[in-house]
Amino acid sequence: MTRGADMTAFDDATRAFLENEKLEQTRDYLRRGRPCAGLAPDDLQARWIAAFRDFAADIGDDDDLVRMFDLEAEYRLRGLPLPMELVAAEQEALDRGMEDWLAEDPDSWDQMADQMVKEIAVFTVDTAAASKS
Repeated sequence: MTRGADMTAFDDATRAFLENEKLEQTRDYLRRGRPCAGLAPDDLQARWIAAFRDFAADIGDDDDLVRMFDLEAEYRLRGLPLPMELVAAEQEALDRGMEDWLAEDPDSWDQMADQMVKEIAVFTVDTAAASKS
């Protein structure tokens, strides 16, 4: 396999892994009883924006992350796109924060990236094994 083909396969595996993560988040949300199902669209949007901003302000807070994932699951279940344009400034700040992290602590960044590659590899192997059975 060529380097280009290897990168394409890795990109495909990464996309599949991320889609699976969304499915698992949606499954978990449904298991918790779909608590946001009754929200009006404007309320859903306001809560998601607040959750995204809280997450962006403190990405280490798991409660903020679960709240944001739950609201995103509700968007997916309704077939609605996330209103990313309403949190563009926060997304840019997150992106800059990631760039700063890479510049300030490349070893930590590499450890995170290595962990992600391992998770994608395990997912890929597990998926291939499940498709053969």
